[in-house]
Amino acid sequence: MSGIFSYLKAMKKLLLLIMTIMTVLIVSGCNTETEKKHKLRVCASFFAVYDIARQIGGDRIEIKNLVPEGVEPHDWEPSVKAMISIENSDVFVYNGLGIEGFAEKIRESQGSELIFVEASEGCKILYGYEDHDDEHDHDKHDKEEGDISDADPHVWLDPDNAAKEAENICAAFCRADPENAEYYNENLENFRKKASDLNNAYKNALGDLENKELIVSHRAYGYICSAYGLTQEAVEGMGSGGDPSPRRIREIYDNIRKNNIDCIFYESLTGSRIAETISEDMGIDMYPITAFEGRNAEQRKQDFDYFDAMYMNLESLEKGLGDADDIGS
Repeated sequence: MSGIFSYLKAMKKLLLLIMTIMTVLIVSGCNTETEKKHKLRVCASFFAVYDIARQIGGDRIEIKNLVPEGVEPHDWEPSVKAMISIENSDVFVYNGLGIEGFAEKIRESQGSELIFVEASEGCKILYGYEDHDDEHDHDKHDKEEGDISDADPHVWLDPDNAAKEAENICAAFCRADPENAEYYNENLENFRKKASDLNNAYKNALGDLENKELIVSHRAYGYICSAYGLTQEAVEGMGSGGDPSPRRIREIYDNIRKNNIDCIFYESLTGSRIAETISEDMGIDMYPITAFEGRNAEQRKQDFDYFDAMYMNLESLEKGLGDADDIGS
């Protein structure tokens, strides 16, 4: 009889243990679901603002990048699937200044509950960037007001502007998710510190260079030039992918000879076909540079972020704008 009681007692303990384990698993599952429900749902227009937003949001947000990497934001139109993603979001982050032609359509189609963040609001804006491939670039047409179609939208390439975009994004996240405001603000302070260090690195590396002129594949680097006393001469216009006119090519070749320029910078995302031709014809070096509208396959593997991109640009600028060799006729 005592054996039966011992057996029943053991079974009771086993049942209690099983019930305890099941309870823990159920509670854990509920907590996981709660955590998922509490994550802020964010849609970002394209990669530059997506990356800044994910650095501010960290693990407290679920974020989707709308424009596929490698696709021009200017030309992209949202699919039905993309519109559903936006409708299911709490916050929509976009750069502004006309780089996303679809942004206003999204704003018009969405209800008042979705928080819109124009990340470039309050940034220092450069104007005077009409897209003509046969005219020289002027990087310091800086006005307080201007036609948005004449604005250079690549504001994030100035670290001070990138910090301002991060601030705008952080404010929206705090508004949408006040429970995690302290976390978002901590991430913002970290971003600001890294942006300040980046700014100082550029000033220290580029401040004393004698050669200040960049030959670039397309005209997207006005903010770097304006911030650090450089100029850019673009083979193509603001967008990439078009073929320059013969006249423009002749101007580039003449400028390389006249100013002893010994390198050309090519866009790491879209490739180097035109740069390769000029490099071979003129006997000059090539260096990668990026406007950070997306990443190439290798950069995606490395989870290349904004600061990685900007330090890569700095390394290329240091090498390319170093001591110039004489260029033959």
